[in-house]
Amino acid sequence: MSAGRKRTFDKSDALDKAMRVFWEHGYAGTSVSDLTEVLGINKPSLYSAFGNKEQLFATALEHYMSHYGAPLLERLTQPTDIPFADRVRAYMLGIIDLINSDDSPKGCLFVKSCCEAGSSAMPDDVSLSLQEMRQVNAQLLTKAVQAEQKRGLLLQAAKPRDIAEYLLSVLYGLSVLARQGKSRKELVRIVNVAITALPMSQA
Repeated sequence: MSAGRKRTFDKSDALDKAMRVFWEHGYAGTSVSDLTEVLGINKPSLYSAFGNKEQLFATALEHYMSHYGAPLLERLTQPTDIPFADRVRAYMLGIIDLINSDDSPKGCLFVKSCCEAGSSAMPDDVSLSLQEMRQVNAQLLTKAVQAEQKRGLLLQAAKPRDIAEYLLSVLYGLSVLARQGKSRKELVRIVNVAITALPMSQA
């Protein structure tokens, strides 16, 4: 009787599992032992596949941003034939669905990681990478706001960068509140208030 086929290691699946461990416990709260236990591999195999904990976290964060963050950001610009306020609402509601889902850890991995940035537990390279990612998000939001202002849909006196920072602040707050157990209904009410604060043109 021949031996059964050896189970292959699915690196993509392992990365997703590792991402969820960091998402749940944060960088400092996740040990290499936690990762090997969830992935079902030993430390040498982990290091061979992903490098050290810092490198795995960086890869997991990129995976999170590309699979969850990027698709949601598209809601800010598409479709162009609906009002900007409606697109912002769709974007924020998508964020709520992500951070308040029963199928994933509460809150946002990126926001949770940003809260750890600068601490002694977070490597300097990772903290710097998080700062750069935040700047990219702020720039994308700023460009989206600028585009609407050029179309005459936002007051000309409004400052796009300030609006972008305001929206980011709301999103960060939503993530924290979701981890604290706020319901979807409560989070949606906050989004509705935030939308009414946008300096929309009456023209």
